[in-house]
Amino acid sequence: MTSKHNIARLVIMAIAVIFAVSVASAQELVSRKHGTVLEQMQQSQLCVDDYEQISQLLDYASQFKGTRYRSGSSSPKGFDCSGFTSFVFKKFGYDLNRSSSSQVNNGTPVAKNELQPGDLVFFNGRAVGKRVGHVGIVTEVKDNGTFEFIHSSNSRGVVVSSSEEPYYKRRYVGANRVIDSSTKEKK
Repeated sequence: MTSKHNIARLVIMAIAVIFAVSVASAQELVSRKHGTVLEQMQQSQLCVDDYEQISQLLDYASQFKGTRYRSGSSSPKGFDCSGFTSFVFKKFGYDLNRSSSSQVNNGTPVAKNELQPGDLVFFNGRAVGKRVGHVGIVTEVKDNGTFEFIHSSNSRGVVVSSSEEPYYKRRYVGANRVIDSSTKEKK
């Protein structure tokens, strides 16, 4: 055999090994419920365009970390919670209702165990009850089912918080998915 044949044979074997490793990695990811933000989006039923859009949306939202809280405002000079979510989603062509209690009507309700990055999450306001008074955008879902979300907090402005923080843990109301390939129309 010539060295060209040996090289070709080695290349084919290398491609086969890479393919086998890729399939094994994909199967391992599918068997896990959670992972990195990118892995979670890839495991979901969203199409590729949605992954990219959610990733861009979360990157865009992160640019406003540290922006102060301003009641009734939806501008980079200051945001209230629903002003922040509506401002971020509008950049990507989604018109959300203006208040957190009316943003519950945007998108499709999602069970807590089905959360994905980009979902809106709703919380009671200062008075715990059934009334929605706060909203944020999921940035990451952890293996244990907890999640992180970016939002405009009264006390700290735009920050990323955990669903395990006592204030949010006891006030969680529900979630909606706005970016979903099965409902491709922009809201």
